[in-house]
Amino acid sequence: MFGHLSLLAALFFIGTLKDFRVAGLRLTEVRIPMYVIKGTAAQLECLYDLDGEALYSVKWYKDGNEFYRYVPRDMPPAQTFLLPGVNVDLHNSSDAIVTLRNVNLQSAGRFRCEVSGEAPSFQTVTEHGDMIVAYLPDEGSPKISGGRPRYQIGDYVRVNCTAGRSKPAVKLSWQVNGEPVEQQKLRKYDTIVSGRDGLETSVLGLQFRVEQKHFRKGNMKLKCIAELSTVYWRCNEESVEGDRPQKAPVLESRETVYASNSRADPVQGTSYRELFVTKILSLLFVQPNAASSAAPPSSNPATPLVLLPVALAVLVMATLAQGIARDIDTDRISTDRTAPGGIGITKGAQQARELLAGRGEENRRTSHGKSATQLEKMALTAR
Repeated sequence: MFGHLSLLAALFFIGTLKDFRVAGLRLTEVRIPMYVIKGTAAQLECLYDLDGEALYSVKWYKDGNEFYRYVPRDMPPAQTFLLPGVNVDLHNSSDAIVTLRNVNLQSAGRFRCEVSGEAPSFQTVTEHGDMIVAYLPDEGSPKISGGRPRYQIGDYVRVNCTAGRSKPAVKLSWQVNGEPVEQQKLRKYDTIVSGRDGLETSVLGLQFRVEQKHFRKGNMKLKCIAELSTVYWRCNEESVEGDRPQKAPVLESRETVYASNSRADPVQGTSYRELFVTKILSLLFVQPNAASSAAPPSSNPATPLVLLPVALAVLVMATLAQGIARDIDTDRISTDRTAPGGIGITKGAQQARELLAGRGEENRRTSHGKSATQLEKMALTAR
């Protein structure tokens, strides 16, 4: 009976030691990049802690198929197995690191690292991770289409943002004046798949009604952002203007000057004509009168009679010139009635004509009066 107890104790001790050794071999970290750009190299890491146990092998699998093995006792210790999309760089690979050269779309998949201890336990620990090979957009920054150069309040903005072909499809987002757009303003479209490699094209629309808050200093900025994790980020931005009210043409200064000239010309021109006529009449009639009061009468009494027709002719010509000038000014003022301020010009011209008419009438009466008096004096002298 004591023999059976000793056997059970030995088996229990062996089992405890086995569990202890299993706990001693462990993986500390497995690093598998989530995204790798097509055509670049990828580095896979499998870090482990033997905790005193000897290493038997490190193996790598892709989608369940072995492509790399490292056995310290073998010569050489590292060897590879052919697998589509997997090209191992042996010079840069070891028990803890595996380097893949020139990855392509077939290189994407699930990678698993497996570490085994030496005999007699041969304990194995394993861990996996997924790697995606990114085919970046082949057309550069995303394209914005459907926009207009100017918008005004109340208009609808309807634009689309289209990214270049990629694998996988990039994520698109919109910003207005640097602020993210609400989901209800976005228009989502299905991803377009094309080509032998199944490249994907992303399209995202933006639609909203323009309000005053969308303009900052008269401008509105629409930005589309395309990103793929940490390996790709591009944007495209368009700046549009708000419609501004057109300014009325400035013609007030020119019209005001023209009106001022129209008002002053007839008054000033008529005054010169009236002064000319008055001067002629005073020379013909007033000065001889004044001279006759201080000196004896002229020996030739017919001289005033000879000069009288000349004076009358001058008076008639001046009157005709004044009438013509009034007609020209009246036509000019009538034409200007359609311009701003034309009413004021017409009233000014009317007052000027009435004033000139009064002055002309007064001058004619004075002239006629002086002429009659002179004739009477001449008749008395002849008698």
